[in-house]
Amino acid sequence: MTTTDFITIMGNISQSLYPVQKLITGLAYLLGILFFITAIEKFRKIGDKRAQSSSQEKMYTPMMYMLMGALLLYLPTTLHVLANTAFGVGNVISYTNYNPTNIYSAIGLLIRTAGVLWFVRGCVLVAHASEPGTQDGPKGLVFIVAGILAMNFDNSIAIVNYIVQSLISVTMSIKSSQGF
Repeated sequence: MTTTDFITIMGNISQSLYPVQKLITGLAYLLGILFFITAIEKFRKIGDKRAQSSSQEKMYTPMMYMLMGALLLYLPTTLHVLANTAFGVGNVISYTNYNPTNIYSAIGLLIRTAGVLWFVRGCVLVAHASEPGTQDGPKGLVFIVAGILAMNFDNSIAIVNYIVQSLISVTMSIKSSQGF
């Protein structure tokens, strides 16, 4: 009788995460199309109200739906552009290969999949926050930033490591200058 350990379980789960990422991307395409349709409908309503009377309705809501629809419709390109903006172009860390028998690689893939999901959820929250009376905008922006950081997990860890090493270096130099 063989027992399965945690590494085997995570390896098996992580092998099915690439199709899950493709499913989330497909749902993001559909949400992007739905947001475009919603934006066009809201533009039409605003145009009808302005034609009938001097309405002062804001164009902010349909514009946000249009922007978030574009982000979701072009999700892979958006993620690539945001990753290059946040972490630079051609970073060697972002090209690590996936190995299902390595627990660190499996957990990293799980975190990246969660990052894609968080990014899509953040876009949806920001789009809905443009409606009057809704206050999920900051929460949506946090989800977007967390998604970008999670999708670039290796780079995020490298940045945190650099910051901690710099703080240790500064602390040690201050300590040595005080004579301790």
